[in-house]
Amino acid sequence: MQYHEVLDEIGRGILRPVYLVYGEEGFLVEEVYRALRAAVVHPETADFNFHVLEPGPDQLSQALSLAQTQPFFAEKRLVVVKECPAIVPRRRGGSDEQAPADAGDAALLGYLKAPVASTVLLFLAAQVDVRRKTTKALMAAGAAVECRPLKPEDAAMWAQRRAQSEGKRLGGQAAHLLVERVGTDLGMLARELEKLVLYVGPAGEIRAADVETMVSAMAETEIFRLSDAVLRRERARAVALLERLLQQVDHPLQLLSALTGRFRQLLLVKALAARRLSPKEAAQLAHMHPYAYGKLAEHAATVDRAEIVRALKRLLEADLAIKSGYDPRLTLETVVAELVGEQG
Repeated sequence: MQYHEVLDEIGRGILRPVYLVYGEEGFLVEEVYRALRAAVVHPETADFNFHVLEPGPDQLSQALSLAQTQPFFAEKRLVVVKECPAIVPRRRGGSDEQAPADAGDAALLGYLKAPVASTVLLFLAAQVDVRRKTTKALMAAGAAVECRPLKPEDAAMWAQRRAQSEGKRLGGQAAHLLVERVGTDLGMLARELEKLVLYVGPAGEIRAADVETMVSAMAETEIFRLSDAVLRRERARAVALLERLLQQVDHPLQLLSALTGRFRQLLLVKALAARRLSPKEAAQLAHMHPYAYGKLAEHAATVDRAEIVRALKRLLEADLAIKSGYDPRLTLETVVAELVGEQG
């Protein structure tokens, strides 16, 4: 299921006995989690009917024991299982890489054949191994929701829904301008929307003019120069540009999102160039202005695809690290230093 589909279900009071919510976009994972908690758990009985289980030797057995216990003075119980070893990828080279399925896996498979209707069993994970029998069984037993980073069009739609939940209308032009200026990181979009809601006050609509006034855009030319310096491994230039851009943003994730978006665009332009399309056709497929596409095409032609992929991979790893709790600024500075310091 798509994340917005499961949120719509929950909003209509449709609750499934089992959910698997996973993916790189932690903000969406958290959004589904919050919606389920609000729908299932009543504050007055939360101590008895809401349980969060972190990874550990008895995690799964405890979760299944709780799942099979009737709720206390409530209709349902919510049991949350985080990063369960039965479904996440095994560590490469680790002692558990070839480990056979244990009793916990078998117990989970048995439970999934007949889940308890009065329990909502929710599995949360950044990554899952879809090849594992337990993961397949989870996906078949309930709602499996993969939360991937959103494309710009989808991020604009998300921003519109978010604004609507705050009692404001965000038009298409204003939503796309917001994404253009902030990027597709949902945490950053949510923070900017909060500012906009406060800014417009009692007005029912957030207009494009409001976005222009309140949301500062990072200079496109600076992002271009930084990506160029990274790809050319010009260390001093990249470090200076990074420092200057970090002073322009509220949070390093905003810059990371913009830089990641630039490399994604470069990769897309590189792929379209290989198809030998006309500049007009290619610009339309890329959903870009012909002039902007032309500038990117010139840039992409001067660098190898492997270099773009390498940089994009490391930036995505940095994004996941920051969302997992690592220091945002230090992580971004380290990744840029690694990229410009490596030798081909």
